[in-house]
Amino acid sequence: MSKMNEINIMDVKEKPFQSSEESDFPPTENSSLQEAILASSLDETHDQHHEEEEDQPKKGAASDHSYIEGLIKEIEHFPEVEVKLQKVIDFMEQSLAQTGSPHFKSFWQARGLCLQLFKENVSPAMRSTLWTKYTELSKEARRLKDLLDEQSSFAVEQIEIAIQALENDVAQLDKIEELPPANFEIASSSLRKNKDFYISIQNQLDLLNKQASRINALRKELIKTEMRVRKKNKFFQRLSQLGDKVFPKRKELIASLSNRFIEDVDMFISHHFSKEDLKDSLFILREEIKALQGTAKLFTLNTHAFTQTRMRLSECWDKIKNEEKERKKVRSQQKTAFKANMDQVFEKLEEAKKAIGENQLSPAEGNKKIDEVAAFMRSVELGRDEIQHLREQIAIARKPLLELMKSEEQKRQELEQEKQHQKQIKIQEIRDEIEQLIRSVDSFEANQLGQKKDSLLEKIQNAGLLKSEKIELERQLKPLRDIIADKKAMSLTALSADERQAHQQLKDALHERKELRNQIKEQLETLRRGKGASGLDFEKAMEYNSQIQIQKERLEKINQAVSEIEKKITDLEKQ
Repeated sequence: MSKMNEINIMDVKEKPFQSSEESDFPPTENSSLQEAILASSLDETHDQHHEEEEDQPKKGAASDHSYIEGLIKEIEHFPEVEVKLQKVIDFMEQSLAQTGSPHFKSFWQARGLCLQLFKENVSPAMRSTLWTKYTELSKEARRLKDLLDEQSSFAVEQIEIAIQALENDVAQLDKIEELPPANFEIASSSLRKNKDFYISIQNQLDLLNKQASRINALRKELIKTEMRVRKKNKFFQRLSQLGDKVFPKRKELIASLSNRFIEDVDMFISHHFSKEDLKDSLFILREEIKALQGTAKLFTLNTHAFTQTRMRLSECWDKIKNEEKERKKVRSQQKTAFKANMDQVFEKLEEAKKAIGENQLSPAEGNKKIDEVAAFMRSVELGRDEIQHLREQIAIARKPLLELMKSEEQKRQELEQEKQHQKQIKIQEIRDEIEQLIRSVDSFEANQLGQKKDSLLEKIQNAGLLKSEKIELERQLKPLRDIIADKKAMSLTALSADERQAHQQLKDALHERKELRNQIKEQLETLRRGKGASGLDFEKAMEYNSQIQIQKERLEKINQAVSEIEKKITDLEKQ
């Protein structure tokens, strides 16, 4: 057995590539200097072995041994050292060129095996060629290692930033209940009584779900990222601490939300589906079930609550479908009865239409007859389609009557317009008389103007005018009042001194009588109120009646005196 066959896999330890002091020339079997350099290089890199192991994930150890074992078994079949070296170098090249990240551990194990093979007898030409390839692969591995270290360092930095940001956000979870409520619409009427509770809990869960999703995403990213195991473990510990703050609170809120949702769904089912017959509208119940199922998808419910409520609501949905089948069957039976009732109504309507068409009924009588048919229609059981059809027929039957009534209304309006026209003519005549009287005031005395004014006022009152029209015409007569007063004043100036003195005395006496009359009226009103407040006291009532009678007699005398004085003043003014 050759020297190569005595190589044991446990002696081939993974050796990282040499440091910068490693020689670039191939070792020879008889060169003690080169052997010393090689030995020192192996010893120098032995301490780096554990650090490089930390850079790789601790997995696939058995596969690593299987790779190198397969390589050793493969090269044992070749007696030539050059062929063995070529195979090992090809293996090193494949380890660096594999898909994904390079398999450095297999590369380092093959590299150590390659160094042992260089100690054997190798032809100088092949030794130089293979050593060049060996050193190139070592440099390439060093370059890839540095590149991967940079990428790993960048990934570690980014993950550190992400975890730090997540820790800052999780630190704010103590104030999660103070968050403003989200704009969350609950379509189900069965859930609206607890609307504030659902919105508050789901608002908190939305935030916790977001943090939980970030924690899980960072864990997956850590698993895929190549870095030192010690660093990775620290990151996992920090994520685990964040999970301890997020997941228990999230689980508690999900349980609270799920239990309340189950209670509301059970209450809805017990209220509407506890009896055999569904009295409510099937459309409303169906829409409510859809709303509950849709809301269940929006809420963060646990599996038990989601499955249980969905199964129970599905049972209710099936019950609605069965109820629809039963109602369709009943409607089919009712349709025959509806048809018979509609025929009866239609028969009565035809009789009314025939009487109207033969002019046997006046429009009012025809409308009354059709109203009787409509009342009969409301008294019998009919379907929606039958009612719609009969209403259309009743409208057709009313149409001739409506046209006749419209014609009569038009005639009435024409008469009313003619009446208004005549009234306007009368108003214009009165207005012309007023204007004519005002223009000719100089040709009349005060008493004559007063009489003509009173005549015009009486004519206005008897003309059948509206109140606004009367007020307008009376307003046009107001200038006559000042003219009459002026004429009376002028007539007074024509009186003698004794007559003017008598006239003034009469006016003073008239003023005193009117004041006295007002006092008597106030006393009389006071006595009447006192009588009304006396209640059941008979003696007081009798006393009040006596005083009221006395005041009435005084009022009658004072009214007569006022009339006499006014007559004397009028006679004096006429002289």
